[in-house]
Amino acid sequence: MKMREFREKKVVLYKISAYMRWFSILSVWLCFIIAVNDVSAQTYENYADSVDRYTGERNWHKAEEMLMKALEKEPANPSNFILLSNLGTVHRNMGKLKEALADYDNALSITPNAVAIIHNRAALLLEMDSTKRAYSDYARIKVLDKSDIDSRYYHGMIALGYGYFDIAQADFEEALAIDKNSLDAKRGFAILYKVKNDYEKAASLYSEIIEKENRQSNYMGRAECYLELGKLQEAESDLQEAQKLNPSDPDIYMLKAKLAELQYRYDDAAGYAEEAVALGADSRLVEQYLKKKSKDK
Repeated sequence: MKMREFREKKVVLYKISAYMRWFSILSVWLCFIIAVNDVSAQTYENYADSVDRYTGERNWHKAEEMLMKALEKEPANPSNFILLSNLGTVHRNMGKLKEALADYDNALSITPNAVAIIHNRAALLLEMDSTKRAYSDYARIKVLDKSDIDSRYYHGMIALGYGYFDIAQADFEEALAIDKNSLDAKRGFAILYKVKNDYEKAASLYSEIIEKENRQSNYMGRAECYLELGKLQEAESDLQEAQKLNPSDPDIYMLKAKLAELQYRYDDAAGYAEEAVALGADSRLVEQYLKKKSKDK
């Protein structure tokens, strides 16, 4: 009897030992699987988090690499629209404009109403001279965000380029209704008045803007108005201020050529025209000043 009990106990102990070995093996595998999954999740986050550092360093190639690895790691991650948008911005800074556009398109296919991403795409489209698509994007932002001033300003500026003066005016009025102090909206109106040859109103608005914003384009805009109004000394003063802010802008020398011509200084006008061309201006735009010089001689 005792022998049989001993054998039964031995069998039970063996089974318990076997179960413990299998449980130990299973536990190791479970720990391994959990660890692998945890590393995978951390890797996605690590890739994504490292992008800020590389973009801060303007290391676009490394930022691109990290974003691509994160997207490859978890292609179905619902947060990928953020990475795709960031990748678009990185590609844009790298000069890969077509790739950047594809990135923004892909991001918007995930979240179609993301205003920030539509803004990014619209700005890129303007850079690529795809004005019609940019115009549509800004129109969409206007619908999505009733308080967005930038979309109204850029939509209005594109409308101006198309000659849609009523639409441009409505856009600038909407922007001012949102913020009565918006310098962009006032600048839009100044350009609208200038295009419509109302130089007094345009110059007045530029003066109001210049009091709050020391930007080269403001001085240039007012100088153009002063030239049309025959206020040559005022125009010369504005061109001097503009030149201090950006001495290598060919448009400054174009306006200086026009000023010199109005003052009957044809040789000076030709000299300014030549400087404008040297800085990248289209030579066809300065032919009139060069011809005056040759005639004078």
